[in-house]
Amino acid sequence: MDEIFMAIEKSCKEVALEWSTKEKMRGFDHFLHEHPLNFCDTHSLLKEFLNCSGCGEGLSGLICACSTCYNFFLHKSCAELPREIQNFFHPCPLLLNILNSYTCNACFKEGSGFTYRCVKCDFDMHVKCAQRPTIQSQGDEEELIQHFTHWHPLKLVPPNNHLEVGCAICNKLCFVNASDTSAYGCQDCNFFVHHSCMIDIPRQINHFFHRSCPLVLLTKKPYQCEGCDEASSGLAFCCGKCKFQLDVKCALLPTVESKDAEKIQHPAHKHPLALHESKEFGTAVRCRACGEHCLLDPCFGCSKISCTFFLHRKCVVELQPEIHHPFHSLHPLTLLRDLSYQCKVCYEDVLGLAYCCVQCKFQLDVKCTLFPTIESKDADKILHCAHKHPLALCDSKELGDEVRCRACAKSCFAPFFGCTECNFFLHRSCAVEVQEKEIHHPFHPLHALTLSSPLPLPHHKTFQCSSCLGLDDWFLLRYRCAKCDFELHIDCSKPKVTIPDFKYERHIHYLSYFDNTLAPVECNICHEHAQTGFFRCVACAFNIHIYCIRSTPKTIKHQRHLHPLTVTKSPFQYEMISSEHANCSNDEFYCDVCEKRRYKFESVYYCPECKFIAEVRCVISELLPSLTISEEQTTEKGTVGSGNEGSSAVEETIGNLNDQIAKSKQERKALKKEVEKHREILKGLEEELEQKNWEVRKLKTDCFLYKYRLSLDMKGHENPTKASADLP
Repeated sequence: MDEIFMAIEKSCKEVALEWSTKEKMRGFDHFLHEHPLNFCDTHSLLKEFLNCSGCGEGLSGLICACSTCYNFFLHKSCAELPREIQNFFHPCPLLLNILNSYTCNACFKEGSGFTYRCVKCDFDMHVKCAQRPTIQSQGDEEELIQHFTHWHPLKLVPPNNHLEVGCAICNKLCFVNASDTSAYGCQDCNFFVHHSCMIDIPRQINHFFHRSCPLVLLTKKPYQCEGCDEASSGLAFCCGKCKFQLDVKCALLPTVESKDAEKIQHPAHKHPLALHESKEFGTAVRCRACGEHCLLDPCFGCSKISCTFFLHRKCVVELQPEIHHPFHSLHPLTLLRDLSYQCKVCYEDVLGLAYCCVQCKFQLDVKCTLFPTIESKDADKILHCAHKHPLALCDSKELGDEVRCRACAKSCFAPFFGCTECNFFLHRSCAVEVQEKEIHHPFHPLHALTLSSPLPLPHHKTFQCSSCLGLDDWFLLRYRCAKCDFELHIDCSKPKVTIPDFKYERHIHYLSYFDNTLAPVECNICHEHAQTGFFRCVACAFNIHIYCIRSTPKTIKHQRHLHPLTVTKSPFQYEMISSEHANCSNDEFYCDVCEKRRYKFESVYYCPECKFIAEVRCVISELLPSLTISEEQTTEKGTVGSGNEGSSAVEETIGNLNDQIAKSKQERKALKKEVEKHREILKGLEEELEQKNWEVRKLKTDCFLYKYRLSLDMKGHENPTKASADLP
């Protein structure tokens, strides 16, 4: 056999040399092979040992061959096959390919070599099957038609025949009486369909059982339906990429939108649901959505006896495949089944249905989803993301004057919502304002912040807001990251004023303006305290006075004063009672613009002639115009552009950062492997060290005992205690 292949290779090389020297025909590129192909006559080759790489038949006449790898040959007719075709039997374009083995989806026979293939749908056709002539239909009811539901032509079957066959689409008898509508069939395959079903059936659908991809109608060998779990064969809606199959019966069942349907398909359950009267079950059946007994209202139940899944008719309508919920407004929530999770609102452990955001790992049980929220009009009982129990509408007259709102800490006088069991109350306005259970905030970009309820009474403690730096007691709601111990007041979670075009040269993030914080911070430029009218990047703990920015004017004019005002350090000598009171917090220092108390260690805009003092925040309107694109905003390519140029620069930066993140992750992964490797080495060395320590202890023990024995032998066993004491 090796000699044969060597002879073939030698023959091919000779032909290749003949092509190159005589230049009989130029080489050409073919989409099925990586090297150029050349035309040649088979008499130049050992054709008795060679077959076409496409159709698999023997070579004859003019062929195409590869002069590089000597093992790829095509008939001239095979090389001229079109790269792409469209066939009535499949909605997608079919591309010519070569496979070692496959099953033709038209005739269901095995094949190898050439196939017209749709990769997306995992659909293959023999070349001969794909090239078979089709019948062009002219009118409504012709004697013979070609339809995508079946590979063979379908013949018109009149209603007055005596065939008892079922429709392959609706599964009903094609002919019950002579007045029935006509049908088409292939008697060789025992395949029949109503004419009306042929018209109505779609070639492609989107189904809530398989949201990621569309489903295409194909004829399948025996398969298991993902809807009813029953084995079937014939027509099915399929996703070749995910190997998902849904029989026509399940795929085309009525859904929740269908009125007066006695059998439906619902995303909450994989089997079809049939309509039942509640009196059939009594108190033995509960709705899987609301948890109530199915006593008064009709309900839908699983058509399989082994399944005890039931839903009220009203719950069937309310359970949509996808919803937008105020508790998680960032993304839509998708209904999923058979999950084990903890609800993010009531904190109960649930096994079953859930509305989920896969991206944020947010789960909400169906019962909480169906409960009225603050957006529900005239609701006297609501579920709110701030508390795990329902909140009832309350009146301050019933509860006294000591009731405080957990969001704003103010007393509740007007009608409000509350849980008297937990002493938890919210103003209606606060309940409307606070509706996000989880938020993604620029002050803490790494993790989501969760709305945290107050701790139980025995755990009274204060917490510090990471934004305003204020201390508050356990009573108030706040947004919190438990991993990082990061806290935000609800008010502080609201968007801050940010100068869109302003970034400081020593810090790449946008800086937010803080009118005031409840505790001073250190300016990263002058290293002095800052507490009013300054910029912050909370995520990086970067702080800067406005007057420390180079473009900020150091002398300004203000409408409240006649003379210019200049940045000057505070406090002033004349403001203090005495020099020893310089650091005394009891002194009162005021701003002459707002006439409110100011932070005395922060520089001010000052007129020495009139002793007029203005806090930075009170003259901010004079300073902001200077915070435009200047030398602080320059880049290596020049100033930051605006409009499309600015967006392109930002997108480019994001792309670069994503590349750096991916690179760093790879490096981190490699380092983790290296650490694990060295950890194993260290563990082995520690075990070896422990073994050596044991050996040393044993040898020392043996040595001591031998010395003890020797001393006893030398002293004739007269005084063993003294002998042991004399040992070194």
